[in-house]
Amino acid sequence: MLRVLTAMIGACISASVGQILVRRGMLQIGELSGWSPRYLVGYFWHALTNPWVIAGTVGNALFYFLFLAVLSWSEVSVALPLTALEYVIAAVLGIVYLKEPVPPLRWAGIALVVAGVMLISLDRQAQMRAGQPHTRAGQPHTRADHASTGEDPQHSHATEHGPG
Repeated sequence: MLRVLTAMIGACISASVGQILVRRGMLQIGELSGWSPRYLVGYFWHALTNPWVIAGTVGNALFYFLFLAVLSWSEVSVALPLTALEYVIAAVLGIVYLKEPVPPLRWAGIALVVAGVMLISLDRQAQMRAGQPHTRAGQPHTRADHASTGEDPQHSHATEHGPG
């Protein structure tokens, strides 16, 4: 669980920094105010070539690479809620670097999300302490799984997944 938390904290920091950088770039570009195809092409070309937007996109890409690693280690029901840590980091960075206000009601919402993440984490830890088996959905049991239960992997495979 430590590597999951470490990677997710790194992922959330990179995503938050990425969002702050993209926002700074978009403040330079200005508001999207037209819908003609020619206007949209020009507007998004300016966005895609803005150094702040490019740097922010790299930060967001790093988030996804770290998130892929986390998904290889953990269930999505654990990994996805951990992305909520990004809300806290982004709010703080928004205050410090963009001078954006974060009203008390928004902080309360962020706190509720983080509390939910903590509850999910505690549930996971309780399951591990209780000795409940941890197998990934959709993946076959390994020989080691069967050895610990004394099952014959040849016979249990047919009963778990149907005949044939």
